[in-house]
Amino acid sequence: MKRLTYFLFALFIFLAVAARAQEEDEKPRPQRKAFESAVLIDNQSDVVNTAKTLEWNIQHRFGTVENGSKDLWGVFAASNIRLGFTYTPIEKLAVGFGLSKIGNRTGTNPFIDLDVKYKILTQTRENEMPVNLTFYGNMGIDTRDKSKFDERAHRLSYFGQFILSRRISKRFSIQGTAMMSHFNAVDTLFSNDIFGIGLGARYKVSSQGSILLEWTEPLNKHDINSTSHGDLMRRAGPYRNIAIAYEIATSAHAFQITFGIYRDLVQQYNLAYNSTYTAQDLFNANGNDWYKFQYAVGFNMTRLWGF
Repeated sequence: MKRLTYFLFALFIFLAVAARAQEEDEKPRPQRKAFESAVLIDNQSDVVNTAKTLEWNIQHRFGTVENGSKDLWGVFAASNIRLGFTYTPIEKLAVGFGLSKIGNRTGTNPFIDLDVKYKILTQTRENEMPVNLTFYGNMGIDTRDKSKFDERAHRLSYFGQFILSRRISKRFSIQGTAMMSHFNAVDTLFSNDIFGIGLGARYKVSSQGSILLEWTEPLNKHDINSTSHGDLMRRAGPYRNIAIAYEIATSAHAFQITFGIYRDLVQQYNLAYNSTYTAQDLFNANGNDWYKFQYAVGFNMTRLWGF
């Protein structure tokens, strides 16, 4: 009788495990990541790390290359730096914060940003779901002295974007984004809200190496562009970003060498206040320094820890 009991118990366990395995096999399997890092050059990628993962980001942008060897093509010029930490408490949801130093013509602005990222849809291997859809948003806090602001709320700015992506093949991935930035307080004739779209792509050239491309296009400009204020009509922008990077990635690390127009490391500032020209204005024209070649070299580093 005991042997029959043991046999029936073992058979029950076996059938339960087999049923569970069959259920998991029937469930659509998620596709492998479209991108290796949560940061795609200057914008976010669709990547949300697995649960219980801590992500550490270091982003650095040197000065622009316009002065050539005088400052070693921007290496010894003023630089912008961001240190970011992101944690994934549950699957598909990541939260984090960043500390940034942003330099401009009026000095240096220290920033804190608070971030959230959520994977709404996940691409599957058999194309039951053909794309990924991810939301990313942040709140930026300008930490300069309170004398710079009439109200506390004027310190705050916001950024949000939806990221639609697809892993086309083992080597090639692409994403499109719709984005918006909002500033609680802006100078006269500047817009509080700027909208934009973007494209990003990754092509894998080796087991660990990839070429990254990124393009961001603002959809509206500041009001000052349509008023008579001399050269401010041309400088206020905002203008597009075109960037390229080479990425080396492992399971826990990603390192990108970047070359692009954006220099700020808080996304709402890049979208709303990039005043660097592109296309025909990249090179010096008529001796005006503003038109010099203003691309900047930089790097992004990502390190992951599992808990």
